[in-house]
Amino acid sequence: MPRISPVGGEAERMTGVMKSVRRRFGLPEGFLALAGTEFWERFALAGVKSMLTLVLIDHVVGRADVFGSGAAERALEGWFGPLSAAGFASQIYGMANALLYLSVPLGGLLGDRVAGPRGAVYLGGGAMVAGLLLMPTRLFFLPGLILFATGAGTLKGNLSTVVGTLFNDDAARRRGFACYLGVLNAGVICGPFVCGALAVVGGWRWSMMAAAVAVSIGLAGYHLAARRIAVAAPAKRSPAPSPADARDPAGAGDLARVVAALLAVFLCFGAYEQIGNMFLVWARTQVALEAFGWRLPVPWLLSLDGLFTLALVPLTQIGLKALARRGLALGALGQIALGCAACALGNLVLAASATIGTGAVPIVAPLAYLLLIDVAIVLVWPAGLSLVTASAPARFTGLWVGIFYLHGFFANLWVGFGGAFYERMAPAQFWALHALLAAAGAGVALAAAGAGAWVRRSPPRHGRRRGRIPRRAAPR
Repeated sequence: MPRISPVGGEAERMTGVMKSVRRRFGLPEGFLALAGTEFWERFALAGVKSMLTLVLIDHVVGRADVFGSGAAERALEGWFGPLSAAGFASQIYGMANALLYLSVPLGGLLGDRVAGPRGAVYLGGGAMVAGLLLMPTRLFFLPGLILFATGAGTLKGNLSTVVGTLFNDDAARRRGFACYLGVLNAGVICGPFVCGALAVVGGWRWSMMAAAVAVSIGLAGYHLAARRIAVAAPAKRSPAPSPADARDPAGAGDLARVVAALLAVFLCFGAYEQIGNMFLVWARTQVALEAFGWRLPVPWLLSLDGLFTLALVPLTQIGLKALARRGLALGALGQIALGCAACALGNLVLAASATIGTGAVPIVAPLAYLLLIDVAIVLVWPAGLSLVTASAPARFTGLWVGIFYLHGFFANLWVGFGGAFYERMAPAQFWALHALLAAAGAGVALAAAGAGAWVRRSPPRHGRRRGRIPRRAAPR
């Protein structure tokens, strides 16, 4: 009998584990490789976002040695009036993130019509690495930020397009995107944790270099798995929905309902995206982050955001399946409406904490906020993206995925514009305004579904129990 080397045996065991995970969650071949690339992209993106506003305030705003800073400040003050350092940083943060999401449909069109999804992934990742290498120079921080944001948008949309083509069933696609959300949020956890720690130990420049290394690892892994992914992906998506989703108005491809659902997603993310901007500024000044003589680094709050999301992905799937077994199955619009309501409630927690008491806010308030808005994302994001990838014309899937990702573009425009009012409004009013934004999203989703239609009623699955004859099959 031939001997198996330890390395070969370990590789075989890892392959077996990967296959077991795919079978357990019903994931197609190539899914985990794509999700791994997205993990490293989100590692870099979340790590940079967790520090961007603070780095802008401390090292970029008001400095003559930063290319383009003076011109940008004069232009923004010409549009919005005098801005403080925090207000200017908020505008740059919002515009950079808006540029990222605006690049998604443009990058999707590039992948659809010019370079192909694979080539567009390489172009986007290369632009991200180049931008991250420019930012530590400080002289070219802003041009590097533009390059990084553009590349991230190009890479993000084309990866999501390929993931959508791996599934032929709408319900399986929705579950797949929920798992995809879990993997990418592992990157959201690790990015701020590593980059925040490096900033404390060696300074913010080391954080940018770590993000560049992360993107390079993701591109290398994608390159190694590209042939397997190309073979695994079907040539065309099946437009036929699953029997369960055939009763779902959004899954049926009603364009008006799809547009309304996307509007609800946009409103929800407008409230959510403040987490990387004024929420961190508010937490640094208003929340008691010290415990046992140690202060929690502010960027680590975004790691907790990713950790909560990762934990909530399986929990929400279990809850949705339990509802379906009892005859109450949420369709895409139902998930979006429920998620918007959770986001509104999370912002109301911050508004209430700013109203009650005069001292430092206990850390339980931001933790409750993070938990609620992460429930929102776990419900809203997979439902919206699954709806779009199932309904988009095959020749322009990347473009339509990009239109979905425009929720980030409009949300971050609002984040930058609305964040400038943080110092002009009472904190309770500021967070109540964002709660109203998310509540409007819930209202749009409910109105689109119609009264009572957002909860799809199906017969309970009692007939599958052993020894019991389904009522519809019982003899008369």
